[in-house]
Amino acid sequence: MDYTFKIIVEECEEGGYYAECPAFRGCHVEGESYEETLSEMKAVIAGFIKEYIKNNQQIPHDNYSVASVSVAV
Repeated sequence: MDYTFKIIVEECEEGGYYAECPAFRGCHVEGESYEETLSEMKAVIAGFIKEYIKNNQQIPHDNYSVASVSVAV
């Protein structure tokens, strides 16, 4: 079965990338390249899903939205 989750990817000041998947608490990775970070994130999410299935838990879904706001200062 295929699952789709939103992830947040940020470029690190010291180089590389950091990514997290808010649907799974504690699901985050770092990588040297953007592609490596995405690949690592896929592997970690797969691990989370397998644990949820193993423990007969419901797979979480994305319960947030991404928005932009304008702030006048």
